[in-house]
Amino acid sequence: MDWGLLLHCAALTFTLGRALRSDKCGDTIKILSPGYLTSPGYPQSYHPSQKCEWLIQAPEPYQRIMINFNPHFDLEDRDCKYDYVEVIDGDNAEGRLWGKYCGKIAPPPLVSSGPYLFIKFVSDYETHGAGFSIRYEVFKRGPECSRNFTSSSGVIKSPGFPEKYPNSLECTYIIFAPKMLEIILEFESFELEPDSNTPGGAFCRYDRLEIWDGFPDVGPHIGRYCGQNNPGRVRSSTGILSMVFYTDSAIAKEGFSANYSVSQSSVSEDFQCMEPLGMESGEIHSDQITVSSQYSAIWSSERSRLNYPENGWTPGEDSIREWIQ
Repeated sequence: MDWGLLLHCAALTFTLGRALRSDKCGDTIKILSPGYLTSPGYPQSYHPSQKCEWLIQAPEPYQRIMINFNPHFDLEDRDCKYDYVEVIDGDNAEGRLWGKYCGKIAPPPLVSSGPYLFIKFVSDYETHGAGFSIRYEVFKRGPECSRNFTSSSGVIKSPGFPEKYPNSLECTYIIFAPKMLEIILEFESFELEPDSNTPGGAFCRYDRLEIWDGFPDVGPHIGRYCGQNNPGRVRSSTGILSMVFYTDSAIAKEGFSANYSVSQSSVSEDFQCMEPLGMESGEIHSDQITVSSQYSAIWSSERSRLNYPENGWTPGEDSIREWIQ
């Protein structure tokens, strides 16, 4: 069996590591930088009989808030009667309801109409899941600054391209692909402020583009780029590819332009992920399976199976590369 192909068929979910996060049951969050809030206990089972309320507040009254749910989303699915998370546009529970969510399908990205978003999480006394994680950040105004892309192909350009980009930007671009599909991003033009004097190993200190295979600061870091160091062709196999574009208050260049497309993985045209594999058929026994980390101490090895009906293998710790052997 080709384990490389097998791993390409695993929908691996990376948990939160170095990124700023909060798993308190309710809080008032004033955004100073992008961060995360999670249901208590995430990514292990959330707690019973919870009623948690978070108020997310942008720094300025004219700013808006953008949130993205981690694809690893797991709340009891009974028509959202018992366990659910609500997203409300406003500063309290009486605001406009964007949506009430449960089950295993993560909600779509959302942007507030004003400087507040209210998140409400409710759980009953039984039947719990892994919960949810939400990335929040200020939605940057301006042309093509901080956008989510969900179509099968598109073009991503720095603000103002091919003219010089503005100063003092922090733009987040996130491409979402359907499960099991690959994202290919190819840069046609790239020129940012160079950083030729790099003491102490630092580089790209001024204007830079950071790329992750997954959410920013969560998925594997692909690279940091500046000057004329064109990233070239970038691939993502997690279904999410993120870029964050930073500019300082001084020199500006023409920026970048990149095309992306979503397609079936090019690893093997003949390999079908839905065909039975050794792990799924039982030919490989649970005691023969090892993984880089566990979801929780109480989950036995059969949960490492890729097609487990509840969650399949989900690592409990964030590391550079997760693996199943």
